[in-house]
Amino acid sequence: MPLSKDIGPGNSIPPAPFPKSSLVTSWVGAGLLCLGLLWPASARAADPGSSPPPNVTLSQAVFSALNARPELRAEQDKVQSAQETIGQAKSNYYPQLSASLQTMYANSLFGFFLFPGYQFENLNLLTVTLSQTLLDFGKTSSQVDQSRWGYRAAKAHMETVREQTIRDAESAYLTLLADQHQVLADRKNLEDAELQLEEATVRHQEGTSVILDVTRARVNVSAARLALVKSQDQVRSDSVTLAQVMGLSKTVFLVAADLDRDPNAIAHPDPDRDMSKALSHRPEWKEATADLESAKATLKNSKAQNYPSITALGQSFTATLPSGALPFTYIPNNYPYSTFSIGGTLTVPIFEGGYMVHQTARARADVMTARDNREATRLSIATDLKKAALSITDAKEQLDWALTSLDNARKNEMLVQEAYRMGQVQSVDVMDAQTALRQARESVIRARYLLMNSNVLYRYAVGTLAAPEAEEHAASDSRPTTSGQIR
Repeated sequence: MPLSKDIGPGNSIPPAPFPKSSLVTSWVGAGLLCLGLLWPASARAADPGSSPPPNVTLSQAVFSALNARPELRAEQDKVQSAQETIGQAKSNYYPQLSASLQTMYANSLFGFFLFPGYQFENLNLLTVTLSQTLLDFGKTSSQVDQSRWGYRAAKAHMETVREQTIRDAESAYLTLLADQHQVLADRKNLEDAELQLEEATVRHQEGTSVILDVTRARVNVSAARLALVKSQDQVRSDSVTLAQVMGLSKTVFLVAADLDRDPNAIAHPDPDRDMSKALSHRPEWKEATADLESAKATLKNSKAQNYPSITALGQSFTATLPSGALPFTYIPNNYPYSTFSIGGTLTVPIFEGGYMVHQTARARADVMTARDNREATRLSIATDLKKAALSITDAKEQLDWALTSLDNARKNEMLVQEAYRMGQVQSVDVMDAQTALRQARESVIRARYLLMNSNVLYRYAVGTLAAPEAEEHAASDSRPTTSGQIR
């Protein structure tokens, strides 16, 4: 069942037929719409054998936007960078091994042991150092915690950008689809106006009406043509916007394929019920929580800087001296000789000019800031839920009234047309009926796609907005966006 006949619980569009006088023209006009109405003027003026604008499905639009958006790729790189920071912080848990080789030309060893005759000799000195931090009072552990929470915050921010991309792509797609249906409605309005002009002209030639009826009908046709031109231009603008969101060339014009159903339909939105779900799914809340925990770890690390640290140290020293360089019989000159030392280093901060005090105070202020930011995020999520729920409720009410108005306007237009043919009403009554029908069609289109966009916003507010599965739209992939029926 097409989306126009199943927009939500309790909302259905009756397949009310058009007046017999305009039924054929409605099918013809809608059929021609696929070939030329949404096609840009420059494309229509080009080679007749050129291909029409490509159809794009909702899933294609979303996945193309996800693959093309550079901000999302940048966030993925940031996540990778944050993940490497964890390993960098963990490295302090492991021993540190380093080696240095010195080749020098000197007249003494270490500046103390002078060579005979102050002669300069070539020296080779190899030093290997192994160190291990034994106790640092939480410096390393707090750095690891800070890195882990920073990684989680980066992942949450990437998910935020991803959901924003999905929201933007679906909103742009639905906007294009809504304006495409508006073009269909304007095409039907123009056909009705042209038919009225034709009938008014015939009646005037037969002497059964005045010239004023013809003039009014011409004005009505001009207004309908202007509305059609505006809606066509809006479709082209929406196509450019969707192409930009999808990462395509701005000169590419797209046609949004119709939907079998609303993939984000919400039966009964309840902000109070869904608040807990939003706090567990919204990436903004996850990011705010991770920022708070990261700030706490930073505060812990700042406090740990005030405590001493103990490091174990082992060194091996190997030297090669020229023969006779030192007048010591116990030194095997011209042969490598080694020494080894092992010990520990105790580092105690005593006075640093108030650096640690200010660092701790700043970290404590950062914790308070992160806590306030998380509370602001919670309030923002609650506001988003309430606004989206109200928007859905309002859109459903508008759709119900619009469907009722459309059904009444169709019946009224048929009755007035028949009365006009029998000479019982004037042309102004027909024009009023056509105006009411046009407004009813526009109201249905606006309400339907307002509801669909509201569903997108509610899914986004809850944090459950996901890319549509391609299988769900397989049935609509091969169906063009336009059809013979004006919905």
